[in-house]
Amino acid sequence: MGSIIPPGGLVLITGVNGFLASHLVLELVERGYAVRGTVRSPESASWITEVVKKRYPTGKINVLVVPSLSAPGIMDDLIQDVDGIAYVAADTSLNADHTQVIPPALEALQAALESAARTPSVKRFVLTSSYTAAVDTSEVAPGPGSEVRVSKDSWNETSSIRARAPPPYSPMHALFIYQALKTECERLFWKFASDEKPGFVQNSVLPGFVIGPIVHSQQRGSTSALVKGYFDDPNSPQQLAWISAPWVVDVADNALLHLAGLTDEAVQNERLLALADPYQLRNFGKAFEQIDPTRQWPAPAGEAGETMQEGSKWVADTKRSVEILQQFGQAQGFTPFLESVRRTCLESDPCWRFQPFLQ
Repeated sequence: MGSIIPPGGLVLITGVNGFLASHLVLELVERGYAVRGTVRSPESASWITEVVKKRYPTGKINVLVVPSLSAPGIMDDLIQDVDGIAYVAADTSLNADHTQVIPPALEALQAALESAARTPSVKRFVLTSSYTAAVDTSEVAPGPGSEVRVSKDSWNETSSIRARAPPPYSPMHALFIYQALKTECERLFWKFASDEKPGFVQNSVLPGFVIGPIVHSQQRGSTSALVKGYFDDPNSPQQLAWISAPWVVDVADNALLHLAGLTDEAVQNERLLALADPYQLRNFGKAFEQIDPTRQWPAPAGEAGETMQEGSKWVADTKRSVEILQQFGQAQGFTPFLESVRRTCLESDPCWRFQPFLQ
């Protein structure tokens, strides 16, 4: 497994304080890479730097406060001398107005790609996408005794239409916006590769419902917060079922697939599916019982009404992703589900407290 960016190389991570990005920066620094990260506020810059320096005192990280990645010329400065780019930042405001979310994101990604194409040092550009760019689970679902298959060639064809429905908007409309955002950003990403044929290799990673340890008390924790929040308080006002997905994936596996997209010579122009175990509330309930059998665990709200039909299933073609994870030393491929839940519940920052996604 050859590395296109040897240790010591400089990697730019946008939104470096995000849940996935925080684990990716730790992977990179541990392996000797230097990281330049962007955040939107000084407070975020402070705590993510603290996390990295606490674990790796000699690690090389420089975090810059960038309120808007779409600001004119900002990407030219950020990408200077960079070897690889992990474009992880995304609008997670859950704004229900698509005009406030999708156009700025597309503009920022386009600017980043154009800046990278003008920068000779850039060898790799990895985009954090989502399983929602491959399938619209609001429109597609396995019927009784059937299955839905998703592969690297699958695309969500319908969320963008739903996202642009006229107001009024319900809070849940924000999830449709997010699905469309991820789909349209990834389409732009691959169109750029096809049309412009830049001097760098492009890869994307499509995660499912991501879980794993939350590294700092000030981190929201993304979808992992729902699992940790339920473990801390099963009567939490934001139920575990609020965001569902066909698949669960460990954040460390997700980070390794990003790392492969950034550094592995053999990973070129690929969509890597970060989709491991099926997302089923009953499986979370069983995991909580095994992690702490001394407590009484009510069934996670929504379990009785799970949409998964008996005998039906989602199937993701993850052979390539498993192969990559094995090359990085994980003989079993994806991290086992129980271990992922255990790490989420027991290895997160002990001072972390849940904050509802929608107020």
